[in-house]
Amino acid sequence: MNAKTKPKAPITPAHTYKKLGIDPELQSLLEPKAERIFELGRRSTEQTFLIGDILNEAADVLEGPTFGKWVHSRCGIAPRTATGFMAVSRNLEPFREEMIDLNVSSTVLFTIAHAEPQKIRDVLKHVEEHGQVRVSDAKAILSDGQEKPRVSPYDIGGVSGLQALIALKSREGQKIFLARIQAIVGVMDAALKAKRLYKEKLQEVLMLTAGTARSELRNLTQFVGSSEVRSEHQSLVMFPNGSQWARVEAVLRRLSDKERWPKMVDLRKWLETEAMPVLSWVTSKDRKAKLTGPDVTNAAESDDDVEGRQMLEAVPSIDASEMVEVEVGSEDEADVEDEDLDEMVSPVMSM
Repeated sequence: MNAKTKPKAPITPAHTYKKLGIDPELQSLLEPKAERIFELGRRSTEQTFLIGDILNEAADVLEGPTFGKWVHSRCGIAPRTATGFMAVSRNLEPFREEMIDLNVSSTVLFTIAHAEPQKIRDVLKHVEEHGQVRVSDAKAILSDGQEKPRVSPYDIGGVSGLQALIALKSREGQKIFLARIQAIVGVMDAALKAKRLYKEKLQEVLMLTAGTARSELRNLTQFVGSSEVRSEHQSLVMFPNGSQWARVEAVLRRLSDKERWPKMVDLRKWLETEAMPVLSWVTSKDRKAKLTGPDVTNAAESDDDVEGRQMLEAVPSIDASEMVEVEVGSEDEADVEDEDLDEMVSPVMSM
């Protein structure tokens, strides 16, 4: 189960129970537990414990094989993952409140669920001293520092090394980019809620940040291609003209260029009806979300932009069913540093 999304409940749960041979009386006991699991998702330390509590209760009334099939088909949780939740609830109960206070991630909880009490205390001590604990930290503590160190992706050779670097760039770059977009939206929202809109102050805060965000977006999603007319001329393969991501880039381009900003009389309307909705769409968790309203960016493209869009015609189409959904903010990785965002958001407080 994805750590950042909730599983989708079957349309006809009754069919699941019938297929598993679970009688109606038992179904009435189990179904509220399944629904509660869907409500909780898997987003916090406390929710991880609660899911484990619920699964332990269900396991008490279901035989092993049937429990595994029920938790997989009805709750959307792999049996092996379910045992992890149950071990957390059962074995880490004495440390529950402290772990919730320290916000220990579910992946770390799974890692230490069968550890000796003293090792668990050592992990908690690490969190108190360092502010966080990764799975690799927990494993090193459990093995008395003998955990085999991870190989740096910068030292892995061949295709595997290339794939590791691409994955690293995608994961870390995506987190930084999304955090920056959220900060931009936050600045615009605060400015619009103020009694008076100050264009120059808003430009001062947003121009450089929007330009950086645009560069990050291009670096993450676009690649270099050669023109069929001039093979020696290379340019970025652009987003399809008229697409929603092309609209995102257009908003960032306009925000980053002082000369492209709307006149003061039109600024509030543009921020409210175009810039805010478009950039908020970027951070939406709904992959089917659509942007509404006309594209009013009105920003002219450079020659390289035009040529880049023409190159796109030569790029093979991608089957959406083959796309891999990248998880944002994996619990096993360090969080994005906030210093840059603090510097970016703070000026708006004085508006």
